[in-house]
Amino acid sequence: MSDLVKNFGEKLREKRKEAGYSQEGFAAYVGIERGNYGKMERGNVNIKLETLYKLVNALNCEFEEILPARQKYKIDLD
Repeated sequence: MSDLVKNFGEKLREKRKEAGYSQEGFAAYVGIERGNYGKMERGNVNIKLETLYKLVNALNCEFEEILPARQKYKIDLD
C-alpha cells in the first residue's frame, strides 16, 4: 500500500490509543471485524468513505485528526 494509507493507519492507531480503546474493543464498537480493523491500522487496506465517518464518530474527533496532512501528499494534476 501507499505511504498515504500507511500514514493514515498510524494516525488512526494513535487516536484509538489516546481514546483508551483496545484494538479489539474499538473494532467491535465500530462494527468492523478485528482482523480488518488491524489491516487498517497497519496500512494494508484502503477504506470506504462510510468507514471513515464511522471511525471519526466513534473517536469523537475531526477528520483532520486522523487524516494525513494534505500538503505532505500533494499530487500534481498538471
